[in-house]
Amino acid sequence: MTPLITLVIIAATAVLLFLLQRSLQAGRKVAIRPLPALDHLHRQLGRAIESGNPLHVTLGHASLVSQANPTSVAALHVLDHLAEDGCANSTPPLVTVGEGTLLPAAQDSLRHAFQKAGRSGEFDPAQAQFIAAETNTFIYAGGAASLLQHDQVAGNIAVGRFGAELALIAEAANNRKLEQLLGADDPTALAIATAFSENVLVGEEMFAAGAYLEAHPGRLASLQLQDIIRWIVAGALVLLAVVEGLL
Repeated sequence: MTPLITLVIIAATAVLLFLLQRSLQAGRKVAIRPLPALDHLHRQLGRAIESGNPLHVTLGHASLVSQANPTSVAALHVLDHLAEDGCANSTPPLVTVGEGTLLPAAQDSLRHAFQKAGRSGEFDPAQAQFIAAETNTFIYAGGAASLLQHDQVAGNIAVGRFGAELALIAEAANNRKLEQLLGADDPTALAIATAFSENVLVGEEMFAAGAYLEAHPGRLASLQLQDIIRWIVAGALVLLAVVEGLL
């Protein structure tokens, strides 16, 4: 692909995203397919607020300065939503992370949520905990599992980059009979997640969670654009197969 074609594709994508966002801001409604796992997340948050016990949210071990950055950004979008509702109702989530760059990001999410709720003085940096470096993923998972076993939490939310170590976290929550929502982009982690919970965000569903939870025009436009590009690519592949079959 030549640089000119690449530039044209980028420009066309940017223009289409801008037009989609403007149309949503003008009041156009967009239909998005339901994600049962996110419906469950709302119910789980409601039960946590009613009980007065926080949710445990763990964000995995993908650095914000690595190629896995989109996974952690998606996880932080989920945390933003949970933090806003939780902090407004005096049940801020208890957050654990397995990578250094995620700690200040998680603390900033909680700080912003407290500020938005008019409770800045209640923010405590210790509500977000760094367990272990991404090179020690099972130590990280063991630390998060220990917290689940000993702290009074209402449920477990694990979204982000995980591998086989997710089994330790999910099993600890399962032993406490806690409700869980698990989201990952790794096949091994997803296989484990489906064994422990019916509420699983699979790959791209986790990346779309921010748009579902916040319904911001920019995020919804991005979600629509992804669907459009997906259909274009699928159509191009079918057309190419037909042309090759005729030749």
